[in-house]
Amino acid sequence: MADEYRPLATLFHMDASTAAPAHLEELAHARLTADSTFRTGITTKLGELFIGMPRELTRQLNDVLARERSIAVLWNGIPRIMKHSYIVHAISEEILSTNDIEGVRSTRKEVQHAVETAQHEAAQTTHAPRFAKFARLCLGLTAEHTQLPQTLDDLRTIYDDVVGDEIADDDRPDGELFRNGDVEIIGAGERVVHTGAHTEARINELLTQMLALMRSEQIPALLAAPTAHFLFEYTHPFYDGNGRMGRYLLALNLQPTLTLPSVLSLSRTIADNRQRYYKAFSSAENPLNHGELTFFVQMLLECIAQAQTELIERLTQQLNRLGRLSAHCDDLGREHRLSEHARQTLFALRQEAVFGSRDGMSLDAAAQHLHLSKQSARKTVEELERAGLITFTKRRPLTFVYAGELPE
Repeated sequence: MADEYRPLATLFHMDASTAAPAHLEELAHARLTADSTFRTGITTKLGELFIGMPRELTRQLNDVLARERSIAVLWNGIPRIMKHSYIVHAISEEILSTNDIEGVRSTRKEVQHAVETAQHEAAQTTHAPRFAKFARLCLGLTAEHTQLPQTLDDLRTIYDDVVGDEIADDDRPDGELFRNGDVEIIGAGERVVHTGAHTEARINELLTQMLALMRSEQIPALLAAPTAHFLFEYTHPFYDGNGRMGRYLLALNLQPTLTLPSVLSLSRTIADNRQRYYKAFSSAENPLNHGELTFFVQMLLECIAQAQTELIERLTQQLNRLGRLSAHCDDLGREHRLSEHARQTLFALRQEAVFGSRDGMSLDAAAQHLHLSKQSARKTVEELERAGLITFTKRRPLTFVYAGELPE
């Protein structure tokens, strides 16, 4: 198509005339100064970073927001216990995915343990398990109002929590806050594919501009967040751990705009599309593209769209199954003449069995769910035991599971 919006580098290579360099400069200037362009005012060796607004990008933004409204409706229809179980599982998967991208070895069991530890604030102790501080950061994304980093010191604090002890001593920052030496990313064939910003002073300058961009009210969040993410990874302020830190900051920056399930799916979706991500990043770094980040932003919006589509399908299936569970619990309640508290506990227990990551329900959890004293909750649990609907798996703490078959 003659009017298709293409990368500047592509148009340059399509131009066989001797005036191709001049044409490229004219087109780059026209895109940068167009009324519809979002300029960052951040100048790098690539040029000023900016986002053009072709029709396809406008459509993508509208579609992302429309899908978010659908996800919000589905999410609001999910019971509290199921939400809690979903969040714990999603955070565990996010940590596993972001570790996998960086080649950090971790098991599902130890990550789930880190999330459970972080829930009880034990991540602040000196004996916290691996990834517990990172898990606590991710749990912070579930808060209604999250706090973006305000200073360079905030960024260093986040970094220390994200990477923990998962980097070698030689890779720890040797500057005041960030690295003091140079860093290169080596790709296939021992080729240098990226060089981070030189000197800690320049790192400080670029990250200060990134923090301002994250808080900008002049650029829509769905454009500003991917742009800030690019700038962080472009700067590469640390010797190691930049990817994990950058993806967390991206999620944090998008938290006010996207629903929680979408935010907690970003690392997994980027992991599924890592080659496309690397290609888009490399293209944005091409000097012929003059700092235009339009196509990098579009690629990340495509990742968000993929996560949203999968979420809508998964949440719809889970809510349908939940409806069948509720009807079956009603049938069991009538059959065994259960009290309302017993039926509520049975329904909550079966939600845990279907959607949760925990092995059964404790007496304390049952009391909290029913808003009853522990003694009253125990009577409800004993009622379920007499009906043959639960089996005890542990006595300390008292823990029980559903004893029957679960409907599909």
